[in-house]
Amino acid sequence: MSLIELKTFLAVIDYKGVTPAARKLNITQPAITKRLINLKNFFGINTLYSRKNGEFVVSEEAKLLLPYARNVIALSDNAKKEIKNYSYGFKGKINIGAGTTWSLGEFPKVLAKTSEKFPDLEIDLNVQAPDLLLSKLTKNEMDIIFARKPENLDNFNFIHLRTDKFLIFAATSHPIFQTKIKINDLTKYKWTMNSAAKQTEDLFFNWFKSRNIPRPIISLKTNSLRLALKVVENSSMLLFTASPVYSAPDSAKLSPVKVDEFDLNRDTGIITRKGYKSTFLEELLKNLSDIKL
Repeated sequence: MSLIELKTFLAVIDYKGVTPAARKLNITQPAITKRLINLKNFFGINTLYSRKNGEFVVSEEAKLLLPYARNVIALSDNAKKEIKNYSYGFKGKINIGAGTTWSLGEFPKVLAKTSEKFPDLEIDLNVQAPDLLLSKLTKNEMDIIFARKPENLDNFNFIHLRTDKFLIFAATSHPIFQTKIKINDLTKYKWTMNSAAKQTEDLFFNWFKSRNIPRPIISLKTNSLRLALKVVENSSMLLFTASPVYSAPDSAKLSPVKVDEFDLNRDTGIITRKGYKSTFLEELLKNLSDIKL
């Protein structure tokens, strides 16, 4: 059993069949089938997948193998990168993902400082929703991501960097600041929401539901946090988001709304695949320790 057979197995699972996997890997279907037979014989697996009513269904045995296969391929790729970097200097490409709030504050400065030590390294930074970033990390399409702590850490390493408090923001001229606000008062206002942060949205609605308070009205959704900040600045809408936004230049004309009993937070930091190590990550962590995020 070889790495190429593990990669073929992952391609078949990820692209839901031999035909699309063969097309993606640019090899013949018989070659794919032969590799899968070798893999099944090595691990003693009877069935990798089946089709039910036209739907691609991964077997329970294959589900057990999946995280191990991904980790082996990821470790192999990482070892090749590190050996190449040692031999020829730090070159190549590193894929970094970040949740929307990480694009604000001091993080861009830290990333810029770290990149200066690796002039021949190409850094590809993607700012996306955490769930999408975790999916890409699982598939070895990302090397490092900055996001909230995953609920399941079976396949990931998590390095805690900060705890974000969730706040409610309004324009500094908003009439909401002229009186003391109670929880039930929050439903009187219209809200804007960052649609790229699905878990944040769920947390928001569940908080009201747990207190038997009617669901607030979301008047505007956008996947751009900066646009959401501008909308709130120029309207009577409210915004629910994490505390790092407060230090962003775009929030200069916004203020947090104080509400008793409103106490929500999340742990955020660096997430990598199990076993991932790199010189770049070590330097990044050193630079992160020098500042307050």
